[in-house]
Amino acid sequence: MTEIRFHGRFGQPVGKLVRALAKHALSQGKNVQVFDSFAAYRPGAPMYSILRISNQPIRVRSSNNTKPDMVVVLDNSLFGVTDVTKGLKSSGKVMALGVGDEVLGDKANGFGFVPLEPLFGEGTNLEVDFINLLHKQELF
Repeated sequence: MTEIRFHGRFGQPVGKLVRALAKHALSQGKNVQVFDSFAAYRPGAPMYSILRISNQPIRVRSSNNTKPDMVVVLDNSLFGVTDVTKGLKSSGKVMALGVGDEVLGDKANGFGFVPLEPLFGEGTNLEVDFINLLHKQELF
């Protein structure tokens, strides 16, 4: 099972993106789970969504205590507000746009960092770009 956690802020297309990726995985014959987690219905509130993809039925049912293989951060201000690497597997990767691995601080040595700049340009389709990215990372 592959687990990806997407961090963003309420009002950003976090849920829309995760559902588009899940829909693509389903079309590939995969088993999928999606969970959203947010505290308040107010613009700018931190939130995250979890996407699980597997060739086998997924038995895990909790959105708490996740063990993601990858974390995607859509709002870089979250690095200073929350521990986006919480629960990330030791071989896990952090992806973000506009920053480098220095935002991970002491944790930079433990996790891989994938900058999103080369992958996304102005006027691109976010869902399609992420689908292609996850195929390149061999997560689909």
